[in-house]
Amino acid sequence: MRLNFLMLLALPVLLMACGPSTSGEGASAAVPFVGNATPVGTNDDSAALAESGGAPAEAIDAMGVAVGFTEEGRPYRGNLDAPILMEEFSDFQCPYCSRFTEETMPSLLENQIADGEVVLVFHDFPLSSIHPQAAAAANAARCAGEGGAVAFWAMHDRLFANTAEWSNNSANDVFLRYAQELGLAHEGFASCLQENRHGDAIDEDIAFGRSRGVSSTPSFFLNDQPVIGAYPLDYFNQAIAAVGAGESVAGEPEAPPQGGPTVKPTPAAIVMDNFAGERGDADAPVTIVEYTDLQCPYCVRHATETLPLIITELIDTGRVRYVVKDFPLDAIHPEARRAAVAARCAAEQGAYWEMHDALFARQAEWNGLGDGATEVFAALAGDLSLDVGTFTSCVGSGRHDAVIQANQDEGVALGVQGTPAFFIDGFPISGAQPYELFEYAVGLAESGTLADAYVASPDEAQAEPTPSGPVEIDTEGSYSLGDDDAPVVIVEFTDYQCPFCSRHFLQTYPQIKADYVDTGKVRYVFMDFPLSSIHPQAQVAAEAARCAGAQGAYLTMHDMLFTRQQEWGGRGDAAEIFSGYVGELGLDTAAFDECLQSGQQADAVLADLERGVALGVNGTPAFFLNGNFISGAQPYEVFRQAIESLLAETG
Repeated sequence: MRLNFLMLLALPVLLMACGPSTSGEGASAAVPFVGNATPVGTNDDSAALAESGGAPAEAIDAMGVAVGFTEEGRPYRGNLDAPILMEEFSDFQCPYCSRFTEETMPSLLENQIADGEVVLVFHDFPLSSIHPQAAAAANAARCAGEGGAVAFWAMHDRLFANTAEWSNNSANDVFLRYAQELGLAHEGFASCLQENRHGDAIDEDIAFGRSRGVSSTPSFFLNDQPVIGAYPLDYFNQAIAAVGAGESVAGEPEAPPQGGPTVKPTPAAIVMDNFAGERGDADAPVTIVEYTDLQCPYCVRHATETLPLIITELIDTGRVRYVVKDFPLDAIHPEARRAAVAARCAAEQGAYWEMHDALFARQAEWNGLGDGATEVFAALAGDLSLDVGTFTSCVGSGRHDAVIQANQDEGVALGVQGTPAFFIDGFPISGAQPYELFEYAVGLAESGTLADAYVASPDEAQAEPTPSGPVEIDTEGSYSLGDDDAPVVIVEFTDYQCPFCSRHFLQTYPQIKADYVDTGKVRYVFMDFPLSSIHPQAQVAAEAARCAGAQGAYLTMHDMLFTRQQEWGGRGDAAEIFSGYVGELGLDTAAFDECLQSGQQADAVLADLERGVALGVNGTPAFFLNGNFISGAQPYEVFRQAIESLLAETG
């Protein structure tokens, strides 16, 4: 028996292009701030720029580099007439973006940018679902930018240099201190922070990035050629040279062979001094690190069904040291971060595991309460005979915020995108897997052969990309369209906020329905696969469709969500918009609102998501035709040929 299937379990969700197709001009026009500070530098500096053929710059920064804002209002560094335009889409809380800023940008500034070869234009792209303070940091930089381009870049550099200091719930206080220390705290800076003055403009940058296919950070365009990721300086130097010579940017460096790795992978390096809790002998031969979300239903399953066996069979026997780190999925579990704080505060009184178990066992009591969850946590502390006053003071102190964020950032850097996620001696396993898998993996680790399980054999290297088929899919209880006894079953895993899913719905699905579903040849099954990290309203949209389904209107709501995706995509008030749709459909609005607000359908949506991950789905839309996989929004002809082939097989 081999463990190669672990590679499938560990694959992260593929980030795809998202958002409305906003033109660059429309998005840029919405950026409100422009430089208004007296230029830093001398007339000689400006004259030198003019003599070098550069466009007029707002200022010269401390490095002697021209800085300013484009006509559309976006901050830049360099000569606007430079032959190479380097556009950066960035997230101030992203560790990869920080690495680029700290390690790669200084050389670019000193060389290609200072020499007039490259101009860098900055765009905001905060990934708020995993970096909850990123948008606030983007706003802070723009607030500083109200004092001029030099001020923007000064704040930009300070934010990236000190990410750990402000990655908590008091971020604006830190931003204000930075502005004061840098001499940027102009009149109105504090109010700019508090009112999130530039929030709409940041959203426009996000939409603009999505329209160009951006889905992760940092992302760059060199004269419109994409470079995705914080590659080493040498790669950027080569890419800039290639673009300057009129050539295409080379592909990603050191890409593994298509069939999988041919050498043993290197185990992940995980920091071991900022965990939330641990069990077992610190010198045990094998270490399991779990990234958990205390509001996650699958983490509950692991904690109640699998972890007890791991404790008795692997930990208590001295074979395993078990470490827990926090990975709150804020977009879908808004109380998870508070719960992580509560567990760490209990740990200060020696009761981490007792609180860990209580939070999972009584999750239904605090799930969905928002700030009210803190009262439940205090009650749990009392039940555990802790000093409630000390516990409550700790919860409100914010002293664990930075380490929880550090855990999450580390998980993201390691490729964690869902919970629970595990690393056994640095090798990944994803999801609430059965005990037998852990037992087997630990055995391989003890024998020193765990790395071998992640190496594809020569035969496997030529295998078809996963998921391979046909596979069995349990569709019981799923919404579907068509004859239950149809010879062909299409299962679609979809994300209501995904533009490619929308394209499939508008262009291909109607033809499949007319030619095959309505004629009794195909049963079409709908399953949810919300990519919440890039589509923050996808989960609630999936729940909305199911809540409408409780009133017999699933398909009607499904169609309306896709048809009117532009109305609610990216909106924080999406649930209210969905309630309006229900009213238009003549359904019971009060019953729908109760269903949606209470999260009645959340577990069903997440069950579909888990089912898809187990099948190897890593993007949307994804389809299985009688268990055979088709990936992406393919044209109708692809589906027609596949369906006809299956019909011929079934006679």
